[in-house]
Amino acid sequence: MNYAQQQRNPMRHIIGIGIVVLLHIVLIYALLNGLGRAVIDVIKPPITTKIVKEVPPPPPPPPPPPPPVLTSPPPPYIPPPDIQIQQPPPPHAIQTVTHTPPPTPNPAPFVAAKAPPGPSVPDRSAGVSPLNNVHPTFPPDMEEAGREGKVTMACDIQPDGTTSNCAVVNVVGGQSFARSALDYVRRARFQPAVHNGVAVAQPHHVWSINFALADSDQ
Repeated sequence: MNYAQQQRNPMRHIIGIGIVVLLHIVLIYALLNGLGRAVIDVIKPPITTKIVKEVPPPPPPPPPPPPPVLTSPPPPYIPPPDIQIQQPPPPHAIQTVTHTPPPTPNPAPFVAAKAPPGPSVPDRSAGVSPLNNVHPTFPPDMEEAGREGKVTMACDIQPDGTTSNCAVVNVVGGQSFARSALDYVRRARFQPAVHNGVAVAQPHHVWSINFALADSDQ
């Protein structure tokens, strides 16, 4: 029998197929009855258990330091200012009032009535200094300005010593001096003039009032 005939023999193929099938059956049986289990057991590595210690969590970070307490620095020491109390200036001196007696009028001829003899009283002009002790006032505005003044006044002095019809004859330095002089003569009370033992009015009595600063202020 040649090679071609051997290849066409169907029995040869059937026998080969049967052997292959039989081998598969034996292998499957062996696997099902422990061979497979033993193989698997051999292949499986041994199971080992390990107690894994729980890693403690890291400690919490320390709390941040408290913020520094900001204290404001004390205020700088400021010494109190030296308060100098200015002493008031001494009062200004007012010069003595100069009295200018009026010219003596020529007496008119008259017939004197006969009177019983009595003590004779000399005639006199009105007094110069006030009886009620009043004085001229230095004007404050002129005092601050450091100015001096002079006022000439004229008044009638009545028998009771009061003044009337007062007028400013002349003023040097400012009207404040004139107002002060006018107020002075209106408040003053003088000794009246006397004629034949009787108090009489004296017209046009003249004063010259000088307003001068004290020597220490000059």
